[in-house]
Amino acid sequence: MRSAERAWVALGVGVLAYELMAEDGELLSHQVDRWLESHPVITYTAVSVTAAHLLNVLPRKLDPWVLMFSWRNLVS
Repeated sequence: MRSAERAWVALGVGVLAYELMAEDGELLSHQVDRWLESHPVITYTAVSVTAAHLLNVLPRKLDPWVLMFSWRNLVS
């Protein structure tokens, strides 16, 4: 298993564990609902940009996630 696959599995297990132990009203989706009420533009943008990044529909030069971590290539 590749390291990225292990990271996705760990992320999924962590989310599942949290959701199973969360108190009423404290699911991750409940927090997103609260953010949608208080900061709708930021929330829609963050979710949309992340989905577009994961689906590879943004050009690399316009993808904020790629740009944010491109400094790693400059250091090595």
